[in-house]
Amino acid sequence: MAGGRGFFLRCLLEANPSVKGVLFDQSHVVEAARAAMGDAGLAGRWDVVGGDFFESVPAGGDGYVLSWIIHDWDDERALAILTSVRKAIVPGGRVLLFESVVPDGDVPSFATVLDAFLMSLGGVERTEAEYAALLAAAGFRLERVVPTLCPQSVLEATPA
Repeated sequence: MAGGRGFFLRCLLEANPSVKGVLFDQSHVVEAARAAMGDAGLAGRWDVVGGDFFESVPAGGDGYVLSWIIHDWDDERALAILTSVRKAIVPGGRVLLFESVVPDGDVPSFATVLDAFLMSLGGVERTEAEYAALLAAAGFRLERVVPTLCPQSVLEATPA
């Protein structure tokens, strides 16, 4: 979701020949994505859809990936996005959030620095417990958090 020009989706499809995907972003953004994806040689395996993720997202997916999305929004708006995903996801589906997770305690981290920056823009970095509560409020269960070598972790959730 909010797939920009489709780089992440393109890489995902190229690495996984049996996977199909939908790039979802604002209507004025998707034409650039359509042009960028059109050159990828992945005909029939992807679609581009424009819309507003606060209202709805394309339905019927068994996996939804949101990278650097939820941290842009306060709890109310983040909950609206996750609720849209919950309404759209198939039973047994998974949602993956690629976000920085603030460590517990007073520990220096990239996520803490990013949180201070995002506060000025209306966003917020969250702890694992805060993500779990937000996901639960939207009807998901946080299954696991997978740290990565970059500043993001992968938070995997399933419909509750």
